Amino acid sequence: MKVELIGKGIEISEDLRSMTEHGLSKLERHLKEMGEGEVEAVVTFTVEKHRERHRVDIDLYLKTPGGGALHAWEESNDTYMSLEFALDDIDKQLNRLKDRRIEVRKEKAREKAKHRDEETAVPDEELIANERLPIAKPLGVEEALMILQDQDRFFLVFRNKDSGDLNVIYRKKSGKYGLVAP
Repeated sequence: MKVELIGKGIEISEDLRSMTEHGLSKLERHLKEMGEGEVEAVVTFTVEKHRERHRVDIDLYLKTPGGGALHAWEESNDTYMSLEFALDDIDKQLNRLKDRRIEVRKEKAREKAKHRDEETAVPDEELIANERLPIAKPLGVEEALMILQDQDRFFLVFRNKDSGDLNVIYRKKSGKYGLVAP
């Protein structure tokens, strides 16, 4: 996780830096569970002296596909309290985002399963249709070849007049013809 700390009206002390990095490291477990590899965090500390208010803005930029950005801010009299509350808000947002992504994955899996069930629900009777031989009289191989060429088919099943067996003559991709005989 790439972390950038910005101070407006405040100098970022080493304690504040370490507390921020420690708080953000706790968020990394959510990011790993979600499959987020590259994340950029921008934490802005703002102090308004005249109002005695300390504001912390945290922006998380998720760089993976379907990523996005998360933003939380908190304002109080103490910078450390504001940081804690803002980190809690980001933690809640990450939990909601993780839950939403899990729900989307589950919904996609349900849709795939439903689609698969619909495909397998087709009875075998509709898949297989009985057909009679288109040519009732026995043919020679040359006659079957002429019929295959005339009908513009890819194959023709016929009864061979020489042997009496069923044969298949078919057109190859190369333009030549093949014969299947038992």
